[in-house]
Amino acid sequence: MAAQLIMFGASIWMAMRFFAASDTLEALHWGIPSATLLILATMTKLTLWPTLQANRVIREVKRLELQVARGPKDK
Repeated sequence: MAAQLIMFGASIWMAMRFFAASDTLEALHWGIPSATLLILATMTKLTLWPTLQANRVIREVKRLELQVARGPKDK
């Protein structure tokens, strides 16, 4: 996730340089790497998403199992 965050930050920085560019060659110099890093950051996030969701579900199931094992609460 740290690498994804670094790629996203670098992409934003390059995009700012892209929009500030004065000529076409300089804009391409900053625009193409910016777009590439943004796509890679998005792909990384989408790759990790199912794993994070599975971990949440497993954690919730374990919490429910613990509640069932403890039994009803006495009032």
